[in-house]
Amino acid sequence: MFKTFIRYLGVLCCGIVGLAFLTLIYTQPTAFASPRIAQDPTPTATPSYNPTLNIALPTGGNLAGQPGTVIQLTGAGFPPNSDVTFSIATDPNQCNTGNGGVAALQPQQPAKSDANGGFMVQASWPAGANQPNTKYYVCANATSVNVAAANTPFTVTGQPTAASSNQTVNAGDKVTITGQNWLPQQGLNVSITAGQGGTTIVSGQVTPDVNGTFTLDLTIPAGTTAGNYGISVVGQTNPNLKTYVDNAITVNAQATPTAQATATPTATATPNPTPTPTPTNNNNGGGSGGGPNFTWLIFLLGGIGIVLVIIGLTMYLSNSHSS
Repeated sequence: MFKTFIRYLGVLCCGIVGLAFLTLIYTQPTAFASPRIAQDPTPTATPSYNPTLNIALPTGGNLAGQPGTVIQLTGAGFPPNSDVTFSIATDPNQCNTGNGGVAALQPQQPAKSDANGGFMVQASWPAGANQPNTKYYVCANATSVNVAAANTPFTVTGQPTAASSNQTVNAGDKVTITGQNWLPQQGLNVSITAGQGGTTIVSGQVTPDVNGTFTLDLTIPAGTTAGNYGISVVGQTNPNLKTYVDNAITVNAQATPTAQATATPTATATPNPTPTPTPTNNNNGGGSGGGPNFTWLIFLLGGIGIVLVIIGLTMYLSNSHSS
């Protein structure tokens, strides 16, 4: 009996210990897991970018102009889907810091690279970069990428000018208008006006050369009121490219031609005709005039001649028969 009790007690203890182990295994599995050797994560390769930036005028031509000139920025090779900011520098090496240091360049719309890392936006040249005849470089900055448009600097030109070849002219005369620094190259409207914003008396259109220089001939209309007039020049593509020169031309009234004195002809005396004497007939018998006696003499001689002819003819015929 006692042995049976001991046997059951041993079985019960083994069951309790086994149940305890099973409970521990299910509740604390890591305590019995086999130890593993920790492995370093596979390193992720850092992407490499080779960004480029080019600037140009939307209308083409020399990359030069005034503050406010619209430029076009084209980028490639930037990190995909990255925001891009721009600034201005006088040395392309200054772009390596991410800020050109001269002025910020704000595009007309936010610049963000596409999935291929490219973008194209337009921006107006800032007023802070305005030193004439200075070359400026545009810097572009994106995530961990800085780049400069080193091969295409933008040159700020001097203020556009306009002048007249003659400051004083007469109405009806031709005048030559010249200008410089009209960049970027575009068509220009040139007018001569009676004061700024006043009535236009004559106008024309001209396109400057690649250096921004132009020459245009205009004719002051006949009958133009005498006075001072100004020159207005405005860009056709960019109306902000303009100038007005007040009192540039003085117009005199059209000269009235002086009447030429007409010489009065001198009267020529008409000579009186000299009367021609009428011949007088001499009816007396003397002299050699052609009177009645002279007429009878002619008839007499004529009759004698006829008689002699008849006698001669008769004698000729008689001799002919005798032979």
